[in-house]
Amino acid sequence: MAELDQLKQQTCFCLQLMAPELGDASPLVEECFTDAQKYFRNNFILQFRPEAWAKITLTYYKHFLDTGCDVTVAEIVAVVVRDAIGTNRMDFLTLNLAQQKRLQTPQRHEETPSRDKDCPLSLVKK
Repeated sequence: MAELDQLKQQTCFCLQLMAPELGDASPLVEECFTDAQKYFRNNFILQFRPEAWAKITLTYYKHFLDTGCDVTVAEIVAVVVRDAIGTNRMDFLTLNLAQQKRLQTPQRHEETPSRDKDCPLSLVKK
């Protein structure tokens, strides 16, 4: 829980730099994180940088004021992810993630993942 508290504090600092006119941003950040915790696990929340949470908090607050309609953090994240996913970029990012995970795990012996013999896909190393 200390990591989450630290992320909240860092988010407050980022938000103060982004929008100093808001003054003390801690109630806004707390409300945003409380809403996020309704839909996401803490380990997912911790994967976002404080700058991202500051922008999410600002968006969460701004759209509520602009429309009077409650937009959840989950809805904000979902619509941004839906808009941002490009298949080429997604392919690159997931390959990079898989390679990083492989480097982090202890190497057994070098063997390629088993595949169905009918599967036409194979790994090609450059």
